[in-house]
Amino acid sequence: MIALLLAAALLSACGGGGGSDDDAEGTTAPVAGALPEACATPPVAVDLRAGGDHPAGSEAFEATQAVALRTPILPGELAFDGASLSAAQSKAEITPLATYSLYLSDFEVDREVLRGRGLGQVVPPPGKTVGVVSLVPADEGGLAPGTVVTDGELGYDTNTTFAPLSLVVISDGDATAMAHTDVTGEAEVLALDDEQLCVAFDVTVEDDGELVYAGKGTVVAPVVRSDPAFFFT
Repeated sequence: MIALLLAAALLSACGGGGGSDDDAEGTTAPVAGALPEACATPPVAVDLRAGGDHPAGSEAFEATQAVALRTPILPGELAFDGASLSAAQSKAEITPLATYSLYLSDFEVDREVLRGRGLGQVVPPPGKTVGVVSLVPADEGGLAPGTVVTDGELGYDTNTTFAPLSLVVISDGDATAMAHTDVTGEAEVLALDDEQLCVAFDVTVEDDGELVYAGKGTVVAPVVRSDPAFFFT
């Protein structure tokens, strides 16, 4: 399974399952726990834009909504029947190894789409924009406060092909993700627990030197967990 555009997510994974009882759709109110002073809760101005054939966003984009999707990674896990799927689901619920995709938008993101089975997509309505910064841990210990994610190599083998650090920005009902050759910059996890993620990101995506996507800012968002039967391998 290819997840080169994990950020474009517009996320594909393995398995299937029911919903969950996380916070209501679109809520970006402050979440519990102490946060570094730099962590800003929407509405917040960030640099979030696309160039090329599908321009979107701006250097002062006002993100009114933020949500972070957690999707487990179970390297090499295979589920051929109900029993093996049940065992994988149990692992998915507790593993520290997971991707986090930070959705920043000027409209409400349907959390049931993020949690759901199969291929979930967030397509912005006309006149609206969404950017997604996706982080994949470099080692099986997962992400933690202080982790800095760059476009490097992973320290474990997966069936999915991951881009460790990725960004996509789309608008106006256009879910087309543009090709690119280089990802530079980094994203630092400033805070992370079961309820919230705060990330400081400065990411540039280019195609042979031409700007494709750019994003910079520091944002805190509530964490939504994908369905336990929805995971990468």
